[in-house]
Amino acid sequence: MGEIGTGYLASKIAAMVGGFFGGATILTFIRPKTIGEAFVRGGVSVGSAIIFSVPVLDAINLKNTWENQLMSGFVVGFLAYSVLGMVANFLKKNQDNDIATAIKDFKK
Repeated sequence: MGEIGTGYLASKIAAMVGGFFGGATILTFIRPKTIGEAFVRGGVSVGSAIIFSVPVLDAINLKNTWENQLMSGFVVGFLAYSVLGMVANFLKKNQDNDIATAIKDFKK
């Protein structure tokens, strides 16, 4: 396993903590309607940070250290629920349309 702080588990825990704080930060801007919605947002933020923090680091050519995992986890956690909301709104708007119409709407 390498040094402490550069191991797989340490980087995933750092991404999880960063995602939690990113999700908590977005809760101050977009207030949840219920406590259940707040827990769902937190889960989405943490889960997304654990999954997507490594690809974000690879995309911007940063090393996979726990500090960078914490930073990218925060960013991913902050943005995750907003992106999920945009996709949900798009699907809700186009639920009665066929795929060709939905793609035309998306391109507009």
